[in-house]
Amino acid sequence: MDKSHREAIGQAQRLVVKAGSNVVTREGRVNTRLLTHLAEDITSLSHQGKQVVVISSGAVSAGLGRLGLGGAGQDLPMRQAAAAVGQAELMAAYHRIFHRLKQPIAQLLITQADISERGRYLHLRNTLSTLLEQMRVVPILNENDPVRFGDDAIGENDRLAALIAARLDADLLVLLSDVDGLYTANPHTDPGAKLIPTVTQITADLLQAATDSVSGVGRGGASAKLDAARLAMNSGVYTVVANGGVRHALSRVICGEQVGTVFVPRAGKLRARKRWIGFALRPKGQLVVDDGAVHALTRRGSSLLPAGIVAVHGEFSQGDPVSVVSLAGREVARGLANYDSQEIERIRGCHTGDIESLLGHHHYDEVLHRDNLVVMS
Repeated sequence: MDKSHREAIGQAQRLVVKAGSNVVTREGRVNTRLLTHLAEDITSLSHQGKQVVVISSGAVSAGLGRLGLGGAGQDLPMRQAAAAVGQAELMAAYHRIFHRLKQPIAQLLITQADISERGRYLHLRNTLSTLLEQMRVVPILNENDPVRFGDDAIGENDRLAALIAARLDADLLVLLSDVDGLYTANPHTDPGAKLIPTVTQITADLLQAATDSVSGVGRGGASAKLDAARLAMNSGVYTVVANGGVRHALSRVICGEQVGTVFVPRAGKLRARKRWIGFALRPKGQLVVDDGAVHALTRRGSSLLPAGIVAVHGEFSQGDPVSVVSLAGREVARGLANYDSQEIERIRGCHTGDIESLLGHHHYDEVLHRDNLVVMS
């Protein structure tokens, strides 16, 4: 890892740390040993004046273990009920461990609406800022699993961690998992897989190589971590994926040791509104575009015109967020639609001069204007 990257990581003042299910729990029980190491690292950082937010997985695993149920084969209501039990188990363990270290903590349960709706998010941000800056408290966050469903679901805690890091203008995101970092292939199945120490750009080859972990009961795998890292990189946040099963893994990351995979943020980070469009909102539909449109969006920074649209998937209204994908199925951009799905279906493939004759009105030349569009590099 380049010296400048090590220095940037070591100097990070606001950190978001995600502890995966296979770090927080073991065989359905809270892994007190690893949580103690993590809590010691976090408390040490807090005493140095750094601000740390924890995203904790493991509620479902701990709940299933507490109830004597297996991790596999449980339906959604059972897993959501187990999460309610497990969240109490987790917070009791966190409280005991941090209390011994004399470090106060807080608990927050988050839904997608808390991230995507501006009013609710501002209250969330104010609460987190007060806890971190004025009270020197370590907030411990998790998605509100017992009630997560459909559009209200954030998904993997990797994504939640990256969203919080981006929205809080954090300096560093650390994803602690049960693997040593990002590999060229799945290390659980391919003995020839090699660790990738540094990533400066998430390419199509990296996305192709990423395969989800099949261990444990967590939802996140390599693909989820790449998505989270991409979000953080676009937001100007360093990301490190490392093995949380190693003693004092977080301290080793901060000290600049060559551990895990470091994702280097892009030079010019996205403005807050663009981050909101690209990552906080859930796409309501999908626009498939030709290669010419992909080039215009990704290389020239252009808006999306109807001529480049090949197909429209889903039903959405004007102003809704939509995803733009290539003919090969790769997501290349997200943006706010200037027309609804039915209107875009009628004008796709046409020239802008034909819009009024096809729709009876012509409010915009662009289907997605570049000011309301984010390229998913």
